[in-house]
Amino acid sequence: MKKIIYILTFVSAILTTGCSDFLTETNKSNPDAATFYKTTSGYESLVNACYSTLRNVYGGNAEIFVAGTDLYKIGRSGLVSQGLGNYQGLTPADNGVKEFYSTVYQSIKRCNDAVYYGELYKHSAVRVAEMRFLRAFYYFQLVQQFGDVALTTDVISTPITNYPRTPAADIYAFIITEMKAALEVLPATAASRINKRVANHYLSLVHLTRGYETFAVATDFQSSIDYATAAIAGQALNLPFDGKTSIFFPGNEKNAEIIFAVQYSATSLETVSKGNSQASYFGSYLGGSDGATGDGMPYIVTSVKPTMRLYNLLAADPADKRFAGTFMQELYGTVSTGKCSFYSYFIKFDTKNDLEVLMYYPRPGATQADVDAWKAVNAAKRNAATIKWPGTNNWEKNDLDKDFPNMKKFSDPTSPFNTSGSRRDIFLARLAETYLIRAEAYIKLGGKQTEAKNDINVVRTRAGAAVITEANATIDYILDERAREFAGEYNRWCDLKRTGKLVSYVTLYNTDVPSDANMKGNDGKYKILRPIPQDAIGLNTATITQNPGY
Repeated sequence: MKKIIYILTFVSAILTTGCSDFLTETNKSNPDAATFYKTTSGYESLVNACYSTLRNVYGGNAEIFVAGTDLYKIGRSGLVSQGLGNYQGLTPADNGVKEFYSTVYQSIKRCNDAVYYGELYKHSAVRVAEMRFLRAFYYFQLVQQFGDVALTTDVISTPITNYPRTPAADIYAFIITEMKAALEVLPATAASRINKRVANHYLSLVHLTRGYETFAVATDFQSSIDYATAAIAGQALNLPFDGKTSIFFPGNEKNAEIIFAVQYSATSLETVSKGNSQASYFGSYLGGSDGATGDGMPYIVTSVKPTMRLYNLLAADPADKRFAGTFMQELYGTVSTGKCSFYSYFIKFDTKNDLEVLMYYPRPGATQADVDAWKAVNAAKRNAATIKWPGTNNWEKNDLDKDFPNMKKFSDPTSPFNTSGSRRDIFLARLAETYLIRAEAYIKLGGKQTEAKNDINVVRTRAGAAVITEANATIDYILDERAREFAGEYNRWCDLKRTGKLVSYVTLYNTDVPSDANMKGNDGKYKILRPIPQDAIGLNTATITQNPGY
């Protein structure tokens, strides 16, 4: 007999529509739902709905994943939660935290339904395995951010108001058990679906992450290596980082190096505003709708801006193609009017030298001679361009229009611009990351510096960067390499938290957080975990202990 559990704190109480709205929604245990999900088509629609929850979690603001780190500071728009950006205002009432918390639990609820009805009606074992993995994936997101969280695997029906937090050690054990069970059933390959490679990649990352915890299992780092090796399966990194055949060039999203992604298409979106915000999230403000040409981008949200650390890391090796592959050094437009034509970088890729350059962002360390040499390539056009010098910390000291280079790798020239209108996929796992996960596990295991160095060099060689020696195979270097490879991708906060570098890196490199005192709460403890939302505590009759720092 199935248990009936209602996650009051995690699904109802923190929904933005309120508790009463939740209580009137359709009961998934009623005969209508049961009849619908008994059919193959009905169950497939439920599975598809579970996949679509990835858009809910990742399609909006990325602040929970990137803000308040060494690489990104609060941008011009003010859309980023000040608490997540600078920690001082981070409280249990923070809207960014609350939204993430509730959205992930709503996604888990839907996965619970899919697992239950899939097993009840003996639907495809593969589909059930996909849903078990996806549910475990969501719990992994929660446990990294919040530590102890409530664990439920049951279909929601009637209220239970007493729901305590489950220790993080048990959450990790559940995640690994579920992912391993799914791995046994999932196919080796499956287009647009969770497959064995996805499961192997995340089992590697989960074991690596648990390996840093006080409740780690002795075999965690070796398990991380083993699962990463299975996910890599001997595949090299063959795609360039920049250019028309690169990983990130628009239209090339379904490439061989993408392991797991939040997928989008024009036909699956109801309106232009139902896409994702990634294209607008990591760029400089371009002056509003009056600052664009017909084929250009009206404006960028500028929710976060890169720190000089990110800019300098990418520019450190002149041969490293990831600087040019990440930042748009040349902003096209009409010099006489100041109007931007942001997307023309891709639309007119082969003829971009014929366009006017509205702004030019030299690499750090560039001299005037370097700038003059750049201008001389096409003097008729480029001599008219406005030259922007980033300086040592220039863009961290002002909020002017176009004050820093846009992050071009997420740009979407195929979509009518809207701050949430991008139709490009959001990459959650790439093969390059699998190599760096394995390198990190080799370092933590000890005595495997050569193996770690080799994996790091696979990533650096593809980028055209100089190879390293065993002496460079450290956790700090791994973090530097992850910054270069995954700039703008949704993993930096978890990287710093996992490796124990959050406080030291943020206070050293993020000017929004000038000292470690900014990251301490009134109890004198660091805000390493996110706060449990106050609504989740206030409406739960169980005794809920808040995380340190809040």
